Amino acid sequence: MGRPLGSLNREKPFQDALRIALRNRPLALRRVADQLLDKAEQGDFASIRELIDRLDGKAVQVIDRQDVPIHELSDAELYRIAASGGSSVETMLLIPPAKVRSKDPS
Repeated sequence: MGRPLGSLNREKPFQDALRIALRNRPLALRRVADQLLDKAEQGDFASIRELIDRLDGKAVQVIDRQDVPIHELSDAELYRIAASGGSSVETMLLIPPAKVRSKDPS
């Protein structure tokens, strides 16, 4: 069984230690950011990617299922396709639909 709702892992000791260190040296973070920007300007791909991820957020990974025969798609995928009226990439994300309850209590 997974962790219960409301039981978020809030302990982040490295983050806490880093925040304390940055309070003692407020210009250190600025120098690190300057170094990252300098490396990106020099063409360092990892630095460029880091800047993009930090500024725009990480790119969403899309799972393309258009080559899968219809009988191999899950009920959730078929539901999403039917609900949108097509098979666009947005409908192919593998998140199951909310369960629908019947009005009949029996």
